[in-house]
Amino acid sequence: MSSSPTTTRAAPGAPAGRAVKTAAVSSATKRVLIALGVATYLGATATATVYGSVALYMLFHKQRPAGITAGTMSAFWSEYSADPKERKKLQLALMVPPFVLLLLVPMGIAAATQRRRELHGSARFASAIEVRDAGLLGGQGIIVGKYRDKFLTLPGKQSVMLSAPTRSGKGVGVVVPNLLAWQDSAVVVDIKSENFLITAGFRAAHGQAVYAWAPFAEDGRSHRWNPLSAIRLADRHVVGDTLAIAQVLYPTDVKGSGTEGFFNDTARNLFLGLALYLVETPELPRTIGEILRQSSGQGQPIKQHLQSLMQQRMEGCSHPKGPLSDACVDALMRFLSTSDNTLSSILATLNAPLTVFSDPLVDAATSGDDFSVADVRRQRMTVYVCIPPNRLADARVLLNLFFAQLINLNTAELPEHNPALKHQCLVLLDEFTALGRINILNAAVGYLAGYNLRLVTVIQAVSQLESVYGQHDARTFATNHALQVLYAPREQRDANEYSEMLGTFTQQEKSRGRSSSSGAKGGGSSQSTNESSQRRALLLPQEFKELGVDREVLILENCKPILADKIRYYTDPVFMERLMPPPDLPELDLATHRARVEHRVRLAGDDEEFGLDQIAVDFHGLPQLDADASPEQVQSFVAGFFEALEVASAQTIVPVDQTPNPQSNLEPARAA
Repeated sequence: MSSSPTTTRAAPGAPAGRAVKTAAVSSATKRVLIALGVATYLGATATATVYGSVALYMLFHKQRPAGITAGTMSAFWSEYSADPKERKKLQLALMVPPFVLLLLVPMGIAAATQRRRELHGSARFASAIEVRDAGLLGGQGIIVGKYRDKFLTLPGKQSVMLSAPTRSGKGVGVVVPNLLAWQDSAVVVDIKSENFLITAGFRAAHGQAVYAWAPFAEDGRSHRWNPLSAIRLADRHVVGDTLAIAQVLYPTDVKGSGTEGFFNDTARNLFLGLALYLVETPELPRTIGEILRQSSGQGQPIKQHLQSLMQQRMEGCSHPKGPLSDACVDALMRFLSTSDNTLSSILATLNAPLTVFSDPLVDAATSGDDFSVADVRRQRMTVYVCIPPNRLADARVLLNLFFAQLINLNTAELPEHNPALKHQCLVLLDEFTALGRINILNAAVGYLAGYNLRLVTVIQAVSQLESVYGQHDARTFATNHALQVLYAPREQRDANEYSEMLGTFTQQEKSRGRSSSSGAKGGGSSQSTNESSQRRALLLPQEFKELGVDREVLILENCKPILADKIRYYTDPVFMERLMPPPDLPELDLATHRARVEHRVRLAGDDEEFGLDQIAVDFHGLPQLDADASPEQVQSFVAGFFEALEVASAQTIVPVDQTPNPQSNLEPARAA
């Protein structure tokens, strides 16, 4: 993406070279100044030793120091050092000045400048210099707010968490500004598709490949992503890759009875068998939707259906791919060897998370690949995961699959081991807790930074995070974000926690008292003043709740808390001039997809126009034809073509000296 437009303010997305150069110059200047200071002090110490030792020696003899030169001490030493008493005086005179200047003076300065440790702490907000030293004014990184009209950005590889109540401006203040400035790849959870509409046009116009995966889009406009495409076909990978997907759907570490764990294990085994069958049967769609259809038995009892599948692929069969692999057969046989009661429970466990794939929109949106999540560090690309609010519960399986693959595929290789992995990927988790528990994120948040994956997690409150992940996991997840952005909370519990996070300072309080007395000799009065140290929160809970709609607090590791300003992209020309119409999305061909998976065909009309992708033929088993193919090869291809349509090949033979009868109903068939 291009750098920011010209502006008098620090614009996000500006080249980082200037910031790095400035920091380097500042550091070098500090080192030079320190070296000059040390050299000057040592020189002064040497000079003071030469002159001070002479003066001290003369004072030992009760003489007024006068006429001292640089060679006086040398002359005294030559003249008097032979006398033992005078030698001791000379040695003492030489030792005292450097001792005082090199030890006592620095110790005194340190003691004088050392701040007294406050009884109740010394919390305060960071100064402008401290904000600069924290690296937040470099202009490159995740945008988190503004400070004195300059953008605050977190550089490096660390993650950010934003805690903000609903309708408090978290989208317009953090999510949209970052999508209009972030130059590398991004994956965005887009609950209302607003982020796509606002930011996709700018990102597409500046070199990003932009995709929107919307498996519940009512208008059917979505790019496609197929979870099973991550299965590598090599023998050494296929089983492991399949089990990795099954682990997301049927996790091992379930919290419940041992029975639940048993059925998850057996369902994972059945998923393995059915997925391997699809991998080894290329004429069938390799999708999770097809696994669901195969598990229904295709109109037969499941046992009979699976036995039939294996029988058709026995040794010596005519299938182009030959017999099924041992791994596939073993997995299916382990399922078939169970009792009927157990078998039905295993099947129910298998189908429970797969039911969402019975939705034609979801099935079509996961039937192919318009993008690969494994490429987010190889090229600049943006993927918007668009889920409508009313389908969030249904989408939890899809989201777990999506983020599991995003993280697993991008944490297999460190960027320093592969120069092709040259881009960071920003994962924007808007309304994070509404997505439900995403196990992979909670487990991986601690090591994502090393793989150039950065999170911007948006929640409404920490208590909300705890309700989804539990108190321990929520705390672990939150502490793995280097910077926390806090908006004014609404709940008292959150306000109390935020106030404690900022700490306390010691405030001196004065109290005055007055007493009076009366007696025979008349009355009297006296006044007293007492001063005491009181504990005071940097921001009291009620003050945090009254922070206002324009302020925010940043808590960054190794830095004082920062009182900053919120961003509103629609009031900032830097962002407003970047708004562009979003790119058009492809429309899912639901009719063709449904016809293909349901094996529905019809005869095409003479004048009907359709694309080759709509011809209901799988070309995997057809022989290859060269330009100089023999008549026998052509006839073999034609026979295979119609066999794929489940039309007897004998019906397709047309004598070469006859014209096909227009009424013979042998027109090409297309997907209905």
